[in-house]
Amino acid sequence: MQRISYRLSGFRSTGRGLWFILTLLCLLLLFSVRSYADTVDLSVTYGYQNTAKAGRRLPLSIGIENHQESTFSGYIHVYMVESEDSVYEYRYQKIVEGGSSDTLNVTVSLSSGISQLLVTAEDREGHTLGSRRIGLDVAGSDAELIIGIISDHPEALSYLDNVGINNGILRTRSVILPVDDLPDSENELDQLDVLLISNFSMKRIRKNEAEVIAQWVRDGGILLLGTGARGEDALSPYYAGYLRNALQPTEMSLEMGNAYHENGDLEFLSLTASPVQIKGGQEVVLSDGVPIVSEISEGAGIVAISGYDFCDLTRFATDQSGYIDQLFSAVLGKTRLENLSITASERSLARYWNVQELMNLSDLRKVPKPLLYAVILAAYVLLIGPGLYFFMREREVLRMYRPGVLLVTALTIILVYVMGLGTRFMGPFLTCVRLKNISAESVDETDYLNLRSPYYRSYELPVKTEYDVYPILKGADFTGDIQGLLSMEENVSHTSIDNGREKKTITIQNAAPFAARYFELHNNMPNADGSFQSDIVFADGSVRGTLTNGTAYDLGDAALLIYGKVIRIGRLDAGASIDLGSCETINVPVGDSRKIAASVTSGGWQSFLRYYLMNSLNGYFSDARIVGCVREENPEKQPLDFTEQTDIDSYGFTMVVSSLPFSTRVGDVYSYSALSTDPQIQSGDYDATENTVASAWPATLEYHLGEGSDITTLTIESLSAEDAGEAKSIGSVRPFRGSMSFYNYTTGGFDIIDIGNGVLTRAQLNSYLDEDNILIVRYTSSEENTGIDERRYLPMLTVTARNTEEKPVEMIDAAELEASEYVGEGSVSEETEPGIG
Repeated sequence: MQRISYRLSGFRSTGRGLWFILTLLCLLLLFSVRSYADTVDLSVTYGYQNTAKAGRRLPLSIGIENHQESTFSGYIHVYMVESEDSVYEYRYQKIVEGGSSDTLNVTVSLSSGISQLLVTAEDREGHTLGSRRIGLDVAGSDAELIIGIISDHPEALSYLDNVGINNGILRTRSVILPVDDLPDSENELDQLDVLLISNFSMKRIRKNEAEVIAQWVRDGGILLLGTGARGEDALSPYYAGYLRNALQPTEMSLEMGNAYHENGDLEFLSLTASPVQIKGGQEVVLSDGVPIVSEISEGAGIVAISGYDFCDLTRFATDQSGYIDQLFSAVLGKTRLENLSITASERSLARYWNVQELMNLSDLRKVPKPLLYAVILAAYVLLIGPGLYFFMREREVLRMYRPGVLLVTALTIILVYVMGLGTRFMGPFLTCVRLKNISAESVDETDYLNLRSPYYRSYELPVKTEYDVYPILKGADFTGDIQGLLSMEENVSHTSIDNGREKKTITIQNAAPFAARYFELHNNMPNADGSFQSDIVFADGSVRGTLTNGTAYDLGDAALLIYGKVIRIGRLDAGASIDLGSCETINVPVGDSRKIAASVTSGGWQSFLRYYLMNSLNGYFSDARIVGCVREENPEKQPLDFTEQTDIDSYGFTMVVSSLPFSTRVGDVYSYSALSTDPQIQSGDYDATENTVASAWPATLEYHLGEGSDITTLTIESLSAEDAGEAKSIGSVRPFRGSMSFYNYTTGGFDIIDIGNGVLTRAQLNSYLDEDNILIVRYTSSEENTGIDERRYLPMLTVTARNTEEKPVEMIDAAELEASEYVGEGSVSEETEPGIG
């Protein structure tokens, strides 16, 4: 019994010893794994003040600290999860010396619903040396207007932060950009809505940084420049060319609006300022009839110049925050504010569905010929039926009939298979549309791809390194563990973008056959192939001048777009010139991208043109745009600029666009559109994006005609029934038919106006314009029993004003001129002004 007790005691002692040893081994293993994983420490900051807006590019700053003695040479990975738990990965090569740290700045595409990122560091053998999971704050940014600030005294602009605008729907958030380390890519500015530069000399911005800002504006950004006592030093050398008159800073008593007082009294402020008039621009803020803030459209964005310095408003704007709402409402306009007030998630999803619709193109080369197959089927039936039967019966070999049928069937199957080779995809293939925006100095290329494969296996596409590659994502609500998802590699769809030094590679794994993967590629390159030349004059509703295609592209269905007008050109080969006076000019509804595109062309090219109009011309624009589809004799044999791979099956087309200045000056008068500034709504239901009203009830609009007191005529152009005939197929929108009544400042009532030939003289307008040239118009539809959802296109109002004596902009030196040539397509000469509005 005692021996048994000793044995049991020894067993317990041995068990405890084994348990101790196993526990020690596990701790040592965990310690070794942890120390291995922590050899590279990662830290990540994103966006501005760690706030991210979905549907835009998101800049990431990844800090890498190498605790090893040896050099880290491997890859930094950024993972996110898309819909259906599909993983998207960005991969970057990186080398960090042992015992040192470095920073990697990258930009990724952020779709709606993505609330986390996973960043890892791996060596070249695939071992994970460090990882960091980042939760993204995307909800709070939906209702924000993010304002980037460049200034020597950014503290004086603190009043721009946390102010409610657009009836409180948006709140401002200001972020300070370091003046000695400005972004070197427009993608890094994509999170900003507005970039404000004030109390700062523009000469301190390097040429490449100015081009980044200019490209960001053309992509849809809002640039707001303050001048004040600095005058043109705040603009030269990049933006002084916009001015019609030289800035002359003096002490001025400025009207700052009346939005701050219950009794409606105007607020006056004494500031050092200059009147601002921009060639081809519009005046958005006036003081006693003098323009203080003016702006011009640049691509899809705006450049606005203020005659005063925003740093001089610190005390006033801090006390009167309503001024910020009034300023941005004037500069951005109602349409842009409403678009910015839409949630970022909605914008992201809308972009995805628009691209999906755009990429649903049919490759007609792959479509089988039904008639040919029907003929073969009929021949087969006749051959195995009476044909083969009677043939063998006459030769008394009917015993061979069944083998003969089998032989004919086999031969027919082979024939059908061979005929179908041209309709099959034998490997990865892509659909792409290419947009080339051509200026005299550069070609800005954007490519939209749909990359697919007919097989359930990995495939890749090499892309030239000079192209930026971003996926176009629908969004997701994934809240799980990304690392856990990556461990299920065989079952998870995985898309990788390898940003190598020699090339970039798109790799897709475990995607279902024919599953769509959308990508956007972008590249801005010097123009070595020529551009368009023109001497366009647009006046009295007609276009004159010559347009020459100096590019290397033969264009089909070419057209010239001017706000509210389409000039149909048709075919325009490389090197050819055309007299624009001989081309057909039609009135089109402003903002109706579907109608405008349909008036130019048809088919898939029409869908792409409509997409371009929605994203790049969704408001007033003061230049002319030439658009055209590249005519390719053998599109299947055309090389793809963005890849060296030549054997991939591809289908698509290329659209060429270019911005052209034009003059509206005839003698000593010039004209501009009254719609260059959104009318203010006094009553009714008005949509400024399409210039339409609900026809069920009257609408009263207040037009700010601007341009001092030298207005000579007002032209009223309505869409004819023939021009808008196709509009009936686009919902219930048709041209306005009814009466126009002008408010009479003398009698205090509305007078019905007989517009006659559509032109009203100054004498006819005297009673209807106040001292600030404000015209109030009431539209009353003559159609009865119209539905509440039926809308009508309003007429276009064009103002003709007499030219005032202008002082020339002071000359800048040759170096400044050279630096300013590439920035902003609105930097034009006095002789070739864009449309004035």
